[in-house]
Amino acid sequence: MTNKLDTWFAGSNCMKSALTIYYPKQVENSPLLIFAHGFKGFKDWGHFPKILESFAKAGFVVVAFNFSHNGGTVEEPIDFPNLESFSENTYLKELNDVGHILRWILTNEATYFKQADLSQISLLGHSRGGGIALLAANKYSEIKKVVTWASVSDFFERLPGSDELEKWRTHGLRYIVNGRTKQNMPMKFGFVKSMLDHKEELSIKDAVSDLNIPALVVHGDKDETVKLESVERICSWNKNVELAIVKNCSHTFNGKHPWLKESLPTAAIEAIQATLIFLKT
Repeated sequence: MTNKLDTWFAGSNCMKSALTIYYPKQVENSPLLIFAHGFKGFKDWGHFPKILESFAKAGFVVVAFNFSHNGGTVEEPIDFPNLESFSENTYLKELNDVGHILRWILTNEATYFKQADLSQISLLGHSRGGGIALLAANKYSEIKKVVTWASVSDFFERLPGSDELEKWRTHGLRYIVNGRTKQNMPMKFGFVKSMLDHKEELSIKDAVSDLNIPALVVHGDKDETVKLESVERICSWNKNVELAIVKNCSHTFNGKHPWLKESLPTAAIEAIQATLIFLKT
């Protein structure tokens, strides 16, 4: 039996963003798990809510949030009604959002936080959120374990080529087509400038190399978006990083949006099981 509460937090630039808490009926001494979504994603995408409920059923207090500039709003947390906010997003804002979430949790007087064991905070990130999770795990000492699902390993190699980058700089704006919603999603050149200004802070390789907490990377062998080599590189940077490969598994762990089925895909179940074993060890 689990409970669910929808609320909000103030993220980067004091932007209000949607947040959901899943928690078991008995929360005393429950460990806490924070979930970070990926690019063009949101906390309620597809089967993520069912996945997060599974962690709550296993005894975790789960905090799932939308990044403050992901394009959603508190009133409309699904999809992207605020494209102006999306255009202002940066990796640094997403990294800082994790810090805002941690402070919000640690100063919250709600029962599900006061009775939980806040000395056991873990962070789970999917795709781009996995890269942010690795950076955050190295930056924020409150995080004691980190898990990634289908994580990227390098933000800088995902930039377009020099010609496209120059066009982006000249026009100040670039559009990314969302194949599902058919939106042309704008990204200002400030996204690139922020990356270049904060190169060291946004180096996933440096963050992983410096990690001194347990880390698990989970990846599908059929990931069509982030190849398996990505997490193999992550593992090569720190011998203490564990790897779990899920067979016949896509980038989204065989889920899609919307997810209308009651049950989860086998790939998602296997990823949950591998994550729970790691978190409870």
